Amino acid sequence: MVKPMKHRVLARLLTDAGYSRAHGKGDHEKWTNGPELVVITRTREVSPGLVRQALQSIARSKGEK
Repeated sequence: MVKPMKHRVLARLLTDAGYSRAHGKGDHEKWTNGPELVVITRTREVSPGLVRQALQSIARSKGEK
């Protein structure tokens, strides 16, 4: 099971994986890497569901399963 993650840690993982931050609305941020898109909230801790989606997107962008 995925645990909540601090926003700055998840943002660092996305940046290191080649994602760039695009515009968002309110407390949401869009991160893109080619066709891959991840939307996360800009809160102190990101929920486990959003962390799981982001980690799966990072794995897909690297060609992993």
